[in-house]
Parts: sequence; structure tokens; C-alpha cells
Amino acid sequence: MGKRNLEKLSLIYDKRQKDFVVKYPLRCDGALILNHLVSDVLKHKVIKEYPNQFDVFNLKDELELRGYDLSTLKFSIELKSIEETEK
Repeated sequence: MGKRNLEKLSLIYDKRQKDFVVKYPLRCDGALILNHLVSDVLKHKVIKEYPNQFDVFNLKDELELRGYDLSTLKFSIELKSIEETEK
């Protein structure tokens, strides 16, 4: 089993668990990526129709509608090093 990178935020679909798995250096970053990629996001409508003034957008559902296989989803991003941040 590989060693976990503590400087990398990643999200994958685990076929054994049949669910998404998030690895993160900071808990708040893990929550951010999981909530934005796989949960519902409310978008305000320009044309207001009472009482529904919001559309629900779900990236996961949208990708499935477009024919993508979510079991192949892999996302990762690394933290900047301290030297890069100070520039």
C-alpha cells in the first residue's frame, strides 16, 4: 500500500466501498472538495418564480447525464511549498 501524501488534497471513487473517498491535509479542504463535487449546489434564478427562486445543480448528476463513468473519477491537487507562497 502506498504512502499518503500529506500535502495533497484528493478525491477518488473507491469501487470496493462504492463511494467517494477524500484524502486531505486539512479537514476543511476535504469538506470543500467533497461538497462542491458531489453534492447539490443552489443557483439563484435571474427570473424569479415564487416560491422556487433557485435551481439545483449537482456536478455528479450532470456528469452522469453526459455519459461519464464516475467510478473513474480521480482528482488531486498539491499545496504550494512555503518558498512558492513567499514569492
